[in-house]
Amino acid sequence: MKIGILHLTDLHIQNDYFPERINKISKSLEYDIKEISHVYIVLSGDIANFGRKNEFEKAKELVSHLKTNLKESNKILQIELVVVPGNHDCCFDNEKKTRKSILNDCRTDIIEEEDYFIDAMAVQNHFWDFTNELTKVKDSNLASYKIDFRPHLDFKVSFHCYNTSWLTEINEKQGNLIVPENKFLENENGEYIISVFHHPLDWLSANTKKNNKQRFEEHLIKTSNLVIYGHEHDKGKSKSIIQQKQNVVFCGGKAFNINDIQDTGFSFYEINLTNKSIHIRTYGFKDEEHYLIDFEDTHEIIPKNKRSFVINNEFEDKIAQLTIPLKHSKKDKLLLSDVFVYPDLEPLIDDEYVQYPNSSELVELFKNNESSKILLEGADQSGKTALLFVLYKRLYELGYNPIYIRGEYCKETNLKKLLKKPLKEQYNNDNLDLFFQQERKVLLLDNIHKSELNPKYKKKLIDSLNENFDYIIVTSDSTYNSRNVTEEATSFKDFKKFKVLPLGHEKRSELIEQWLMIGQDKLTVQEEAILAEVKLRFTEIDALIGNRLMPAYPVFILTLLQSLDENLQNFSQTSYANIYLVLIKAGLVKEGIKDSELTSLLNILKELSYHLYENLKSSSFNNNQFEDFIINYSKRYFRHEKLTINKILTVLINANILKLDDENYTFSYKYIYYFLVAQKISTEIDKHQDTLYDLCNNIHLEINANILIFLSHHSKAQILIDNIVLTSQIPFENFAPLSLNKDDEFVKFISEFTNEIKHEIIEEINPKDEVKKDLQRKDAQDRRIQKTETQDENDESILPAEAIEMNQAFRTVKIIGQIVKNQSGDFEKDKLINLVEAAYNTMFRFLGFYSEILVRDKDLLIESLVESIREKESARNKISRVDSNTVEKAVKKMLQFISWRICVDSMSNLMFSVGTKGQNELFEKVNTNIDSTASKLVTFAIKTFYDKIDIKELTKLFEEVKDNYLAQCILREYIKRYLYTNFVERTKRDQIISIAGFNKQKLIAKLISK
Repeated sequence: MKIGILHLTDLHIQNDYFPERINKISKSLEYDIKEISHVYIVLSGDIANFGRKNEFEKAKELVSHLKTNLKESNKILQIELVVVPGNHDCCFDNEKKTRKSILNDCRTDIIEEEDYFIDAMAVQNHFWDFTNELTKVKDSNLASYKIDFRPHLDFKVSFHCYNTSWLTEINEKQGNLIVPENKFLENENGEYIISVFHHPLDWLSANTKKNNKQRFEEHLIKTSNLVIYGHEHDKGKSKSIIQQKQNVVFCGGKAFNINDIQDTGFSFYEINLTNKSIHIRTYGFKDEEHYLIDFEDTHEIIPKNKRSFVINNEFEDKIAQLTIPLKHSKKDKLLLSDVFVYPDLEPLIDDEYVQYPNSSELVELFKNNESSKILLEGADQSGKTALLFVLYKRLYELGYNPIYIRGEYCKETNLKKLLKKPLKEQYNNDNLDLFFQQERKVLLLDNIHKSELNPKYKKKLIDSLNENFDYIIVTSDSTYNSRNVTEEATSFKDFKKFKVLPLGHEKRSELIEQWLMIGQDKLTVQEEAILAEVKLRFTEIDALIGNRLMPAYPVFILTLLQSLDENLQNFSQTSYANIYLVLIKAGLVKEGIKDSELTSLLNILKELSYHLYENLKSSSFNNNQFEDFIINYSKRYFRHEKLTINKILTVLINANILKLDDENYTFSYKYIYYFLVAQKISTEIDKHQDTLYDLCNNIHLEINANILIFLSHHSKAQILIDNIVLTSQIPFENFAPLSLNKDDEFVKFISEFTNEIKHEIIEEINPKDEVKKDLQRKDAQDRRIQKTETQDENDESILPAEAIEMNQAFRTVKIIGQIVKNQSGDFEKDKLINLVEAAYNTMFRFLGFYSEILVRDKDLLIESLVESIREKESARNKISRVDSNTVEKAVKKMLQFISWRICVDSMSNLMFSVGTKGQNELFEKVNTNIDSTASKLVTFAIKTFYDKIDIKELTKLFEEVKDNYLAQCILREYIKRYLYTNFVERTKRDQIISIAGFNKQKLIAKLISK
């Protein structure tokens, strides 16, 4: 069953009520009117233009005409009228002089004298005559009034009407109006409240003793589901406000009658009584003929019931706090809401095709089901508790009664005893019997694996929860995953099971943007500036996280962001080394380790890591090995007396630096191990020449490459630089770097393909949307890779020689990039130029290797592929029907495309590895030294990723490659990404498109076809 609300405002009727517009409104709603049983016409003020009687007579004609038209679409339609006065509904023709002095006495929060209302509203007499005749209201001079309707036995809708115009004057000033507090209308349980008035809240006075504007807004939020107003000829867009544990939607109406007919319109709100939702549509006048939808949105109807359990202020503050000690330069005290993003979830099901839902959708599971039970698996630092706190607040706002309990407090199976203390801490009512009678109670059980109950009694507890709660969310480590068949795990057999994932590319970007927006004015901040800053920070965070060196949990991302900000403010920090050290220290400080204990423990960690790497050749150890290490360590270093063997291991495990698996200890995250090994080597790097040589010589192994990356954070020693430069010369040393000059055979081979795509179309795309799509594609790609990854890093030693060389090349380039990004301010120019030039040439030699193999064997490869296809087709069809020439062309084109992608992707990899902001001079020097088409393209790509396109430089570059189709297409690829992911001023955008040679005619045709 559906009902509708037709909202018209600012009609300004004088001599004409514009019947042709009424006809068009009726026509635009013809389909919807047939679907509903009741419609409520709401006129939210300024019905007349001067408040005169003849104007209201015309308004009566408008209402009559509108009702007649609506009835034609639905004969059984029930129609009711609701009106409130606006400032134009006040007639000042015969205003008494004493009214002004009366108004001055009325600008207070509470007005008891009814005579004041009578005298002040004398200018509204014609409005009240109109209202008394056409509506259910049979009184006048009202500051507020309530109109109730019951369109269905189980649904009551109440219009709370407020007369914001009773203090109106001819020259009305914003911030001078009052809605007396003693005229606020209260709601009853089960009502759907629609508050209606004319003036937006900004027109009410904030200068009364109690701040009337604020008090009225708070009252609306507390009592209303929908708020309708007019006056400012708004665009008609709705705004949902979830505040003070309530949900309310504010809708400013679009003017029905103003000078420019193109700006006129109305709103229609469709309330679905079945699924308890309201669909909002605002219509505007289009093409000089029709009213069409400008805006639409849907919101859930949340009953404004008087709650039996109201959340305790102290607990509400507690779950709003940020538990990690973060500092931000633009806000003294951060809240969880400042930095929270909903993580994605991975369903723990054996299915090849898995959808990864956003954890915000858990609320939808509750809303759409009478019973929902969910188990969330995740590491201790994955953000499970923060997610539960956010869900607690959200569920409470939606009318549920959540209760939160920590797993370590679960020491018994009697639910009433278990929940007694949490209920008292979280609500203003500790009546457990009443709580268990609530229909929408939710249990949020955090880290159940930390409960001290044994398996038998833990199962009993879970079974009891299942019996007494229809809605449950439990978080845990991997104890109860889908493959576990222990006794207690079977109690979760009916739970939907998910894994809380680290933040992917899209979520990381979202979190970075939130961090950058803290303290910013969202109304004035420049979108292009934020987008550029997010991109820069994202690149830095990506480099720090590495290839899964650490999981991208919010706590890590936020700590990295804070450390990056501190680095920017402290120019003495020229390396990222301190950022990783902050991450390690943070866990130790949280466990109460500080001062001399901290220094001693950090040194133990460093020496332990190197001992494991150098002597045990492993990143894991057992108790006996650790005791032997401590004995030897204590012979060389003083150890703080409080740091016993047991305390060291306990602190390191609690700080998430170590983890215990069976009887072996390992580092919780790879970055800790690699960082500490590199830190040890860097302290005496000259004594570790053999180790350094071994690391570089076997750089294709993940462990060696990552230790070298961290070593580049710690040290700028010449011996390190020399070894890395030497290492960069080894991969594909017998191949000439690819130049991509027009006479290259490789260029000639791909030219046929690139010539076909040279007139690619540039579309009109919102940069933020395109960046988001790119990040989503990367997330999808990462998930595919992770599902198929089975190779152990130790198997890399048995890879083919060419694959090893590829790994060497790409990892060496990455390490050089780390040095350039982190320490470019510490190196002499010539050394830095040599490093970057080595990275360029390493990647170009790889492409030279590929191009030489391709050019040499392409005919043989094409012939082999064609023959293979023909044999398969012949076997399938018995008689060969395959045209060899057609197949050969297709195979050749496929090979050209693959070669094109390898070329572009390799150059992009080089760009992202070594590129950095503010170093254009460096890359230009490298380009001058190499002086090839390839070096020019990479240098251009780096500069345009971190900076703006220079029109003169772009023109010159296209002139230089005018006969080189491959170079032109690579250039266009980078230009397309630049235009799609940056806000570019229209004139400059057109210039770039013209210079790049994108086909404008096709672009225009495409736009017209849309």
